[in-house]
Amino acid sequence: MAKRKFLFLYLDTGAGHKSAAKVLASAMKEIDPTVDIRLRRGYSPHGLGHTIFEKGYNYSCNYIHGLFPLTYDLGQRHWLQALLKYILAPETNRYLRKMIIKDHPTDIVCFHFGVTPYVREVLKSIPWKINFSVIVTDPFTVPYPWFHEKDVDYLVYSQQAKDIAVKECNVPESRVTVIPFLMNPKYRTTLLPEEIRALKLKHGFDPDKKIVLLVGGGEGLPGAVEIVNQCLMHRANFSTAVICGRDKVKRRNFNLLRIANPRLDLHVFGFVDFLDELVKICDCAVIKAGPATLLEVLSCRKPVIICRYIHNQELGNMRFAVDHRVGFFIQKASRIYKKINELLNDSSFDERMKINFDSVVLDTDASKVATLLFQK
Repeated sequence: MAKRKFLFLYLDTGAGHKSAAKVLASAMKEIDPTVDIRLRRGYSPHGLGHTIFEKGYNYSCNYIHGLFPLTYDLGQRHWLQALLKYILAPETNRYLRKMIIKDHPTDIVCFHFGVTPYVREVLKSIPWKINFSVIVTDPFTVPYPWFHEKDVDYLVYSQQAKDIAVKECNVPESRVTVIPFLMNPKYRTTLLPEEIRALKLKHGFDPDKKIVLLVGGGEGLPGAVEIVNQCLMHRANFSTAVICGRDKVKRRNFNLLRIANPRLDLHVFGFVDFLDELVKICDCAVIKAGPATLLEVLSCRKPVIICRYIHNQELGNMRFAVDHRVGFFIQKASRIYKKINELLNDSSFDERMKINFDSVVLDTDASKVATLLFQK
């Protein structure tokens, strides 16, 4: 049998798409260590597609409030999808075709809807058979552009997502399969109290103080500045950890704030590969409702305060946390600070949270997804 070669395509719009690809790649290598898997960006790093999708996502989410909801609503329109495809196809098709010819994959798995139409078009001119699958990384409320192509195999995280594909976007039911959520298994491991204490010391925290984590995925948390200012103004008695992701400007500004206010127990991080450790040592997290961040934190049984969610797209994520009573949706920084203090000072909170978290059932067995792809 010919050796399987997988090409995983993603975009840098947040951290969830690439992290899902890495989790799946790891699960596949556990089953077959010889499998060839290559992770590639779906757009040229210097092209127009990169500017519109990747840079545009960053700016619209973090700097120009209200732009992403508008973009999201427009993106649901077929005419805009067709226009973007017309504009980006010459550049993107050429880039993808060159990549596919060079890597010569037997299978392509796409982790972003912005790449799917171009892959589908390029495959028509490739002289060998390539299995093509799309993993939909939005678990509940899924934007229609994910399902623009009707003759593609879609792997989705929930029955709700499958219903959107089949009932609203007219994708044949046989083309849509519900799979476990792709999450790094290290988030599912629990720590003993002495291990938590050791991790606090490892990352520079006072082991006897409670920790609030501010995290928003690859681009950092929108609104983090206002929340930290509340901590400064009220002289918070807990430690605050801020994950800035790729936002170097925000990281520099927070470090300046930390130096200027030594009594503010502020810990500033950039893009980290030990987020699971920070989640496990925190007592609660303030997040944007991105699917990867939300479900990773909930898997560690930490309550979340959701301060932002992307209009419609992340609405289902927010509702999942709130409906299971393991999360709170609060936008105003002063009210977020008030809720943090309520959570950290409620003596009965831990016991109530345990009951609530017991109701959260998440299938995160990536080996099932790996097996499914190997069987194609």
